[in-house]
Amino acid sequence: MMRVGLALLASGMTMSTARAAGYQFDVQSVKAQGSANANAAEAADPATIFYNPAGLTLLEGTQVMFGGTAVDPHSTFHYDTVTTGSGQPASPTDGGGSFAKKAAIPHGYLSSKINDQLTLGLGVFVPFGAKIGYDDHFAGRYYGESIDFKSLAINPSLGYKINEQNSVGIGVSAQYLNVKLGNSVDTMSVAYGSCLAGGGTAALCSAAAAGYAGQPDIQAHVTGSDWGYGFNLGYLFTPSAQTRIGLAYRSHIAQKLEGRASYRVSDTLPGGTASALNAGINTAMADSRSTTYVTTPETVSLNAYHQLNAQWSIMGDLTWNRQSRMQQVQINMPTAQIPDRKITYKSAWHNSWRASLGASYQLDPQWTLRGGYMYDQTPVSAASYAMTILPDATRQLFSVGASYRIDAHNTLDLAYSYLKLREAAVNRSDDDYDSSNGSPGTLQGSYHTHMNLFGLGYVHQF
Repeated sequence: MMRVGLALLASGMTMSTARAAGYQFDVQSVKAQGSANANAAEAADPATIFYNPAGLTLLEGTQVMFGGTAVDPHSTFHYDTVTTGSGQPASPTDGGGSFAKKAAIPHGYLSSKINDQLTLGLGVFVPFGAKIGYDDHFAGRYYGESIDFKSLAINPSLGYKINEQNSVGIGVSAQYLNVKLGNSVDTMSVAYGSCLAGGGTAALCSAAAAGYAGQPDIQAHVTGSDWGYGFNLGYLFTPSAQTRIGLAYRSHIAQKLEGRASYRVSDTLPGGTASALNAGINTAMADSRSTTYVTTPETVSLNAYHQLNAQWSIMGDLTWNRQSRMQQVQINMPTAQIPDRKITYKSAWHNSWRASLGASYQLDPQWTLRGGYMYDQTPVSAASYAMTILPDATRQLFSVGASYRIDAHNTLDLAYSYLKLREAAVNRSDDDYDSSNGSPGTLQGSYHTHMNLFGLGYVHQF
């Protein structure tokens, strides 16, 4: 399993656009994907470690599973209005091109039944992430031009069977986050701000900044990484052999991402090295260490599974996400000259709900077919808080899947999902409610997104 973890660490670092509310990726099993995430109470394989660890008590022997979901995104941005912080139309400008990147999101799990009451497990998966990269002339580049958000979770767990009707489970998680952010800064706007900071009047600084019109944007890059720790709990009630009801909780994890903030300023600024204004620009844009605080949301899930007859089963899941923990994104970048330098953008996310319904059909001893539907509410509260590096909207997921039992020890899982997001409006205008921010200008437009997801998994029972 350690080799599995190392392999997942390598492949998980290619994490692409997150495919659940906000920046979560909660499809952590191909069987679950086939039922649109409705099968948490089914506990069909060791992926129950992620969904509800109490389900470990239903697994026989020792089982190992590997799988992944390939994400094929199609997303476009159409802009209506875009200006710089100085109020001038941004130029050159385009929609950002094919900014959502393809990727494969892996997972691996191991379970081992110790006795009739106790089952141990270990999960390695990618719970969060995003990879967005716009073209150089993206209209919203002053609000965020790129993000590479990678994660990995290592989740040892145990399930304990209290009696025939009640089981509980617990797990602990070690979570690694690595984030790289990039955006452009309008040089003319920085020149104006630096002039004001140096004691110039508004009229004088406007005239001075006009000489920087047409200069290349300043390129900013911020990195940060950290390990954090949390836990998950599960309860499974089995009133009959055909029915299971589950309740699961996964805790938030607070992390302090530390890294570097670096800037690339044009070496052809008017006035050259003798210019006091240029010196002010370089002071304001000096490289430094960076610190960003991230708290990933906790979730609470209620799920159920019922076997109607020898062939048909139905299942459902209702999950609450505490996305309101992210009210702002603050990046601290202190320097000796500006010890309180930081950028703070308000996100104002609210808590969200996800609901899934699914069914499975036992076609014959080898084939099991699945299908499901999921409705997933976005945490974005208003177009004025929409984020270019995490474009999001309420989504619907339509899934089909199948399991092929090769023999008594080996099963192959397949799934396909179509994910459709609502049109997401963006209406940003100098949202620097924190006075230390610069002025990114205005941005009005909309995102249009749909995705194809392809899942492939394998389970071996020893």
